[in-house]
Amino acid sequence: MNHLKLFPLSLVSFPTKIVPLHIFEDRYKNLITDCVSNKSEFGIVYQNNNSLAEFGCSMKVIEVVKKYSDGRMDVITKGKNIFKLNSQLLDGELLIGEVKYNENKNDTNIDMFEILKDKYLKILLMLGVTSNLDGHLKKILSFELLEGITLPSEFELMLISTNSEFHRIKILDGIFDKILKNQFPVSDASHFES
Repeated sequence: MNHLKLFPLSLVSFPTKIVPLHIFEDRYKNLITDCVSNKSEFGIVYQNNNSLAEFGCSMKVIEVVKKYSDGRMDVITKGKNIFKLNSQLLDGELLIGEVKYNENKNDTNIDMFEILKDKYLKILLMLGVTSNLDGHLKKILSFELLEGITLPSEFELMLISTNSEFHRIKILDGIFDKILKNQFPVSDASHFES
């Protein structure tokens, strides 16, 4: 088992997801400072009504955008590895999780993934995203096909709770079909720039 400092939030993170954070609480200012200094990771785990999700994602600070005179900071983080949260304890004001990193099955069906990627591109165009389409064509993981699309937390939690790429592709295929048929609401992504 591994131990990971946790940052509970009302969002789900996953590998490749970029998460900008405004850090203002002392415990998280210390956490981020430690992660930058030690080049270490922390975990984002979804919190709803004071309960933590069973799965989360380790995060790497990729940029400190701005430091304020009072110690607050704006940072950009990126999702790295999914973990299962087995237990947690409070160390001072910071939660420490006992985690087991998921071993992802590389059981991708290339043909299914290409069909899914085509649907993803159609959704981006439907949402008004026209920049960097070449970059979107180069994507090779199911999680990368969530860029620019905001799904309800329960669906993102379902995606991170499986270690099968094939299963994630099947889940996303069903969701993308509903989005394309306007049976599933998604946020406007016209502001999205990749």
